Amino acid sequence: MSRATQHELDMRMLMASAPFRRFLLRIANHAGIWIPTAGAEQSLLSREGRRSLGLDILREAAVGLPHGTIEHVLVAILSEATPKETTDADP
Repeated sequence: MSRATQHELDMRMLMASAPFRRFLLRIANHAGIWIPTAGAEQSLLSREGRRSLGLDILREAAVGLPHGTIEHVLVAILSEATPKETTDADP
């Protein structure tokens, strides 16, 4: 089995896990990928570095999805942030 194939299998297994998707959501939030970075101020350059690393992590996770794009990873992890509907125990 080639290294790439093992990597793909690993990412498929991880992306199928709700706890891993919640972990990726925390990474995305901490990396600030939702915050635009523009300009050349030192603080913005630092923020862009964090954002870039966050996107690199999401790109790695994308290997585990059928349509391996960052956008598909974002859809998967944002679905973990949406409260699930549950039936009430009492009628």
